[in-house]
Amino acid sequence: MSVALPRVRPDAPKHSKNPVIRAVQKAVRTIKHNIEVSNFLPDGTKDIRVYLKYPGSSTGGRWLARWGWKYATHRLTRAGHWFFYATLFLGMFSSISLEIQTYIPFLYAVCFWFVATFFALVSKPNVAIKVRHAPVVSVGETLLVDAEVTSLRRGGIFPTQDVNLVPVGLPAEVDAVPPSGVVIGTMAPGESARVKMTLKANKRGVFTLPGYRIETDFPLGLLNAYQRIEAPSPLTVYPSFTALREFTLPSGTGWQEGGVAMLAKQGDSFEYWGNREWREGDSQRDIDWRATARLGGDAPIVREWREEYFFRVGIVLDTHLPRPTGKWRGMLYGPRAYDPPKAWSDAFERAISLSAGIADYMAREQYIIDIFAAGPTMHHLTVGRGSGYRDEILNILAGVEDTGNEPMSAIEPELLSSVHRLTTVICVFMTFDDKRRALVELLRSTGVGVKVILVPPRTKDDDEEDNEPAGVMAAPEPDTVIVDARAFTLGVDVL
Repeated sequence: MSVALPRVRPDAPKHSKNPVIRAVQKAVRTIKHNIEVSNFLPDGTKDIRVYLKYPGSSTGGRWLARWGWKYATHRLTRAGHWFFYATLFLGMFSSISLEIQTYIPFLYAVCFWFVATFFALVSKPNVAIKVRHAPVVSVGETLLVDAEVTSLRRGGIFPTQDVNLVPVGLPAEVDAVPPSGVVIGTMAPGESARVKMTLKANKRGVFTLPGYRIETDFPLGLLNAYQRIEAPSPLTVYPSFTALREFTLPSGTGWQEGGVAMLAKQGDSFEYWGNREWREGDSQRDIDWRATARLGGDAPIVREWREEYFFRVGIVLDTHLPRPTGKWRGMLYGPRAYDPPKAWSDAFERAISLSAGIADYMAREQYIIDIFAAGPTMHHLTVGRGSGYRDEILNILAGVEDTGNEPMSAIEPELLSSVHRLTTVICVFMTFDDKRRALVELLRSTGVGVKVILVPPRTKDDDEEDNEPAGVMAAPEPDTVIVDARAFTLGVDVL
């Protein structure tokens, strides 16, 4: 059995023993885990169609909700929101009584809205945008976007005032920092300006950043006149992981013969072993002519090379997540109603992060790695030694998706066809049911070493436990460890 202890956080909070306080803490945690404000009203940089609690079950209701959200986030400014509430209050108050004559300021406010609407329709910015950014970033890191904005106006009395650049259509996993975008200022006809904006990746994946919105609230600051510019660019978000210092690897009986020659792309060759006399079948390229001349030339002397053997490790990633059922969920919550529960999704992301950390450790230790993952698409990647191959693994882990179907039926034939070349198989599971236990026993019967890492979803009991120093726990099964959510949060660097 393997036991490991990660770094302990010294300032970990303690749970109160008072039952009333514990009940309040539990309620707060439930609200925090199950309710996300962004699910109800995303900011103007996102696409409301990808959010779970998107209102309306009919096509017309969805269109109306989308139009209202777009007007509130794209067209109205922050000052416009407050002025809209003030106008609404004046209109309601003036409709009650005409004696106080509150309808007069209400009519003035309506005139302001007419003027702001006119300028919003006729003063749309006309620009071209060129953007550059890194194609790859890790979860939690910020992405710096370099944008060059060029005004395409050829004339006009006044320059374009109060110009602002905002990314639009961002995936739900990527946030703009800040959501209001970056200020460009005044742009004369034909003028170019370079600005930098920041995006933060909150979840791994392979995304496309669709474009940007150039806007101005000139002259009243109530409504934005804007133009959306399509500038699609790819972005890959790698899973974040803690680099492992130590990893206990059970060894089987299999070896990979000639691993460097088969997989490395750095010009490696077999290791020089020594010289010997010529034998039938030796290659003429291996003749050492200098050694042959020194010995009189009676018999050719050839160089002898030693065949190299390497550990070859397979990593099996479990992608099965349970799905909610019920036909009414789709009508109430839209296309994402049947997404897996949040606790299982979080466990899946932790499993991917641990798989990335294991693959990084294997790459640093010069192992040959096979990745097996079966979501909607079957992934089987074989990479050689060196840190350069780590990016290939991270590309696979960034794009792997969960599935509601049982993936072991797709992984098992592919895995068994390669098991004779593997030394060890590392299984990263979120549950250890009969199917997964049978697969592990089948692998062990072939002579390959097997290590199982369980990453269970968080349960309600986990929040009620006292916050003692958490660690990676050994399971009753041999070569099996459990990494729960608390241990993962503290940082696991030994497995």
